[in-house]
Amino acid sequence: MNREIWIQKLRAMGLSGYEAQVYLALLGETRAPASRVVRKSGVPQSKVYGALASLIDRGYAEQVLGDVKLYRGVPPHKAFENYRRHVQNSLTDHELAMSALAREAPETPSDDPGALGIRLVRPAQAPSVFHELCNSAHDELLMALRAPLVLPPDETADGRLVERGVKLRYLMETAHLRDPVHGPAIVRQAEKSDQFRFIAKVPMRFMVHDRRLVMIELVENDGTAMGLVIPNAGLAENLRVLFNTLWAQARTIAELPAEMREPVQG
Repeated sequence: MNREIWIQKLRAMGLSGYEAQVYLALLGETRAPASRVVRKSGVPQSKVYGALASLIDRGYAEQVLGDVKLYRGVPPHKAFENYRRHVQNSLTDHELAMSALAREAPETPSDDPGALGIRLVRPAQAPSVFHELCNSAHDELLMALRAPLVLPPDETADGRLVERGVKLRYLMETAHLRDPVHGPAIVRQAEKSDQFRFIAKVPMRFMVHDRRLVMIELVENDGTAMGLVIPNAGLAENLRVLFNTLWAQARTIAELPAEMREPVQG
């Protein structure tokens, strides 16, 4: 008997490698102790008892009554009937489960990204969604802002976040400081807080919310900007790494030349 071939055939019927080896060792045995099964099968003793228990449960082996535990293999034809019965029972269970699923599943697949919690934010909705996400943060809020500034930092709202224990950081382009409308307020806030750093170029506008959700700006070919809110921890972590890499390269307000802090007069 080519043992390796039969091990592969038994594995195709759902047995593990150790179970197949133990079953072949039990064939022809009527009262085999576990020590004999170990010698014949080549399976480590620590694995033999688990394999024997599984074979008994699945109808490939039997335990013989006696003062010590002895085992015998179920003849192949009978073992196959046990296997067939097990498969048929499993198929019946699976059929019932799939029938129940068919009754509850929608008739046509949905291509709505909203089913995954993804939200497309139109320009008119952006301010309210932005503030909604800010107000719902509990742990950390990272914001990368490109010029021109669309939604400036709100000192009062930011103060409430910090009081709640939210770790808040802004990564902004140095061009924001030259903004004639918002530049002076940004300079004032940055001088009072270490939550601001400035860099020449931010690759895109984005927010990372509590390490589990992101809001990204999408710019269409015609220049229209929309937001995409994606609840995905993996994407949030990747953007967090990008934010921290840029943060390490950016400078505080005190490290910038004085002329860069002067707003352009309108």
